[in-house]
Amino acid sequence: MSVLSQKDKFLSAHARRALLIVGFMLLTAIFFVVFAIVELRPKLHAVILERTENILQDRFESRVQFADYDVSLFPRVHVTISGLVLHYKGRMDLAPLLQVDKISIYANLMSLLRANPRIELVQLDGLQIHTPPRHTGGEVMFHGTNSILSEKYPAYIEEVRAENAIIVIFQDNPDKPPRELPIHRLRLSNLSFDRAAAFHAVLENAVPPGSIDASGQFGPWIADEPSDTPATGEYTFQDANLGTLKGLSGVLSSKGTFTGPLNYISVQGSTDTPDFALRTAANPMALHTDFSAVVDGTNGNTYLNRVTAQFRHSTLVVSGKVVDLNQSVKSRTIVLNAVSQNARVEDLIRLAVKGQDPLMTGSVKLQTEINIPEGDSDLIDRLRLKGQFVIANGQFTNPQTQEKVDTLSRKGQGQPNDFDISGVASGMNGKFLISGGNIDFSHLNFGVNGASVDLSGTYNVDDGLVDFHGKLFLKAKLSQTTTGPKSFFLKAIDPFFKGENAGTVLPIKITGPRENPKFGLDRHHDSSKDDSPAPKKGE
Repeated sequence: MSVLSQKDKFLSAHARRALLIVGFMLLTAIFFVVFAIVELRPKLHAVILERTENILQDRFESRVQFADYDVSLFPRVHVTISGLVLHYKGRMDLAPLLQVDKISIYANLMSLLRANPRIELVQLDGLQIHTPPRHTGGEVMFHGTNSILSEKYPAYIEEVRAENAIIVIFQDNPDKPPRELPIHRLRLSNLSFDRAAAFHAVLENAVPPGSIDASGQFGPWIADEPSDTPATGEYTFQDANLGTLKGLSGVLSSKGTFTGPLNYISVQGSTDTPDFALRTAANPMALHTDFSAVVDGTNGNTYLNRVTAQFRHSTLVVSGKVVDLNQSVKSRTIVLNAVSQNARVEDLIRLAVKGQDPLMTGSVKLQTEINIPEGDSDLIDRLRLKGQFVIANGQFTNPQTQEKVDTLSRKGQGQPNDFDISGVASGMNGKFLISGGNIDFSHLNFGVNGASVDLSGTYNVDDGLVDFHGKLFLKAKLSQTTTGPKSFFLKAIDPFFKGENAGTVLPIKITGPRENPKFGLDRHHDSSKDDSPAPKKGE
């Protein structure tokens, strides 16, 4: 036998012994695996269940209930929990804080057995979150719950997924239906008890309906008072149909940032509505706003610190609130204050009045209080505005109307045949009250060079009819408003229409459609009831 042959035999025997050892080790490992599955699985099953229950109960300060659960260990740990229900602080009289049809937890066994357990994925099916009502003035308590939990359960979850979940926000008044916020997709990552988690959510806004895409940081969860849980991030809001708000039309989009606790979220952002319109006018126009607001995420109340609204060549600055004042009505009350120092009257007319050609052009200063009570009826029918305005350098777009204004100025100056007096600029100021589709004007003053008019009356937004009554003040005497024999005979009655500062005072009325109003003497006007002051001489 050669040396090479003896060496081969030695290596062959050595390999067989190595294979026997490896085989024995594999059989031993298989034996222990089978033993663990058969003997230890129920114990691991119970340990994992107990640990999960304790974490959830301590985390949310809630009573925990399971309908069923299952644990499999290989090829990796897979825990399935069915019918999870968490009752907020054991309050069985309230809707559960959390309901999940099915929870699937995936992890590596060795990662779970570490001092700092690590979970790869938690999948939530049929997730419902019910936020308990927050009562104004209620005590808020902080006990450092999360720091205690992070020491007791130093767990770390890489990712949480939920599809087609829903957040239900209950109101203070039990008669008020809860607000529902459907979440199409939710992702949480890097979740632990002592820090904020990154999130990405796609959800559906109810009114106006539209899709919200939000991402940022959420938490850590404050079990003592969930509404104090902080959130920060950014959002986009797309395809919001304003037509669901009766009286409005257009498709709105918005983007911005938010930060703060759920019950006091500070929001900064902007909106764009390229086809915004009111029912009364149906004149679509591009509307852009920049806003700063505070939102109470627990009840939906919104407080507008400042909204700058821009449309055409006009800018309005608005502040106010959108809140639930009437506990017996479904919607919300809108209370706003709007101010503009240099808007265009033609823009406001296009916004509020039907027709492509505005009645008048000019710059306008405006201040108004806006109140829209809660209700399901048309927003325009509920709209109530009270304010005042000043129009400068106004001119009428209808040639016939402008000609009447030019004629008024000629006669007021005692130069009825001076046709160089044309294209006369008008000034107007007054107070108004809009309610139920009608505009009531008081102390409405309209002035041109040589003449002014003090009026009160109404304008109907829907049918466009005007009905004004008041006084006409002329700088000239009545006889100076015409020429020839008519002027001669009018001299006899000049004293009867003489104003306090000479000139002429006449009772007048303006009635008819806004496109072609009729001007005339108001023979039934009782001047003794009209306390409008006459303008100073020369106005």
